[in-house]
Amino acid sequence: MFRASAAVAGAALVFAGLGAPQASAHPAHGNGPKKPGHVWTIILENKSYEATFTGLNQNSYLWQTLPRYGELLRQYYGTGHYSLDNYISLVSGQAPAPDNQDDCPQYKDVKPGTAAADGQTLASSGCVYPSRVKTLFNQLDAKHVPWKVYAQDMGNDPNREKVYQCGIPGSPSGPGVPDPGGATAKDQYVPKHNPAVWFHSVIDNPKDCARVAPLEGRPAQAGHPALTGLAQDLKKESTTPRFNWITPNNCSDAHDATCKGDNLSGDPKNHQGGLYASDKFLEKVVPQIMASPAFQHDGMIQILFDEAFPPYKMYGNSIADYTGNKDKSLNTPTDTAQSVVACCNELPGPNTTQPGFQAFGQDTTPGGGITGALFISRFIKPGSISDQPYNHYSWLRSMEDLFGVEHGGTDGHGHLGYAAADGLRPFGADVYNNPSGRALPPAPSGSVVYPAVARADDPEHPVVNPSPGKDGSGSAQSR
Repeated sequence: MFRASAAVAGAALVFAGLGAPQASAHPAHGNGPKKPGHVWTIILENKSYEATFTGLNQNSYLWQTLPRYGELLRQYYGTGHYSLDNYISLVSGQAPAPDNQDDCPQYKDVKPGTAAADGQTLASSGCVYPSRVKTLFNQLDAKHVPWKVYAQDMGNDPNREKVYQCGIPGSPSGPGVPDPGGATAKDQYVPKHNPAVWFHSVIDNPKDCARVAPLEGRPAQAGHPALTGLAQDLKKESTTPRFNWITPNNCSDAHDATCKGDNLSGDPKNHQGGLYASDKFLEKVVPQIMASPAFQHDGMIQILFDEAFPPYKMYGNSIADYTGNKDKSLNTPTDTAQSVVACCNELPGPNTTQPGFQAFGQDTTPGGGITGALFISRFIKPGSISDQPYNHYSWLRSMEDLFGVEHGGTDGHGHLGYAAADGLRPFGADVYNNPSGRALPPAPSGSVVYPAVARADDPEHPVVNPSPGKDGSGSAQSR
């Protein structure tokens, strides 16, 4: 029999036992069905769908437990390689550029920084975009929607990042400063995984930087008020931002195979990273969110990955994700093809011939690969699966729509950069598939499968599986 961990089981009992929901204050489109009003986006690192959701690795919480409480998106894609270009695409719709495809080893301003077609910016060098380049955070400011970025370990070493300045590593003007791309034993935060630090439209605004805080919070300092962390903000709906971005550190996000510091296992001698460490993080954070008043009202948890990573044995930060399986036949590099593909008619942008081109020393195809994603909400049927292709630009367009951004942007309808691309599909009825918002009990993953459809206005024809998982349609099976 399947058994959920005690942590998520307790939270899920609250989730499933609510009965009739409170009326949401955040309708999506006028008198249409209601959708989530509070969002928590947790972004993890460098794993293909195959690595994460098929049982290859030691991540039973994300692979088996959580899909029973929400929806697995089997065709969710990154937009480039390495990490930073994906974070920039997620919040601004800007396509990959040379330096952000290299994770910006020198933190410096984009040059020339002038406007290009389709809301893009010419960026032959540098990674910090000029103030005219707006982000989802700026759009939420304009709509008076409270938001916050929580970054685990940010500020642990003040010589590495400026905790009261959005977590930047220093001034990006002139030659800039070295970007600490790796973790240390004391400080496993890295700026390349915090999207707020790459836009002057955010870092030049003290009010915005006050919304970028350590995940654990920070006590008052001389000249600075206390910064509340996630656990404190979740205590009341009135103190919970409506949009929440969570950046785990370089251990908890599955990036490092061997963690430089604590991996939340409780064993100071245990430094295993990869999906093992991200499971430990999710086991701590997801139940906190699920038990909160804001989530119980109208919340949505999104677990994304930035990109799919190529062959396991080629790069050290994937080693933790092919060892330790009971079935030794699984201990082989298998996700190459999933790491170098794109979806959704992704465009290359003005700065590279292809997004993700020549990453990892390979002549790759465009895109960031198939990562998969997992969403949990009372507006989503537990155990459902969608095979509709989505990518990071789809995510941005969906968040803009969800929070009522309807003006400005590249298309005049509130969509930034390539989130405004013609025909790009936002999350539809396959994702928001429980519009009543009535809380439902957990179900085996694959209980309902939504096949891909050609157009956004095509009718959905979900497939109900009486025995999910046995025919390969589901990923998490009862045991």
